[in-house]
Amino acid sequence: MFQIDYTRTAIAFTLMALFIMFIGHCFAFYALRRPRYIIKRLAALLHFMTAACLLVLNEVFIKTVDHEKKSMPDRIPLESDTRYGYSFILSWIVFVLFILAGLIFLFMSHKKKPEYTDGNEAIEDEPVEIFRR
Repeated sequence: MFQIDYTRTAIAFTLMALFIMFIGHCFAFYALRRPRYIIKRLAALLHFMTAACLLVLNEVFIKTVDHEKKSMPDRIPLESDTRYGYSFILSWIVFVLFILAGLIFLFMSHKKKPEYTDGNEAIEDEPVEIFRR
């Protein structure tokens, strides 16, 4: 009987989620300091990627418990009652918060109209022509 190793998957997605979360927070703080629409969109994308990693981690955790309950009765007996606990609920709350943060950054990433910006921001959002005819 072969054993599925969910631990490596959980560790890999945990490290990816932490790394993407750190980069997403860096871009979010930078977007609050220098409000450029492309930085806000990048922060939104990174928040969505973190939420996707958390979704995979929650699913791996559910499948791990189901697999151990079915395939390893010496570890978790079939008649036992398993509960996930408050940390599992907290991970779903964090998942929803990252989705909301991504949506907020996405919806707030529109270009500012030139009359509402200072001189530097209006110039930075103008298209640049590299080749002139």
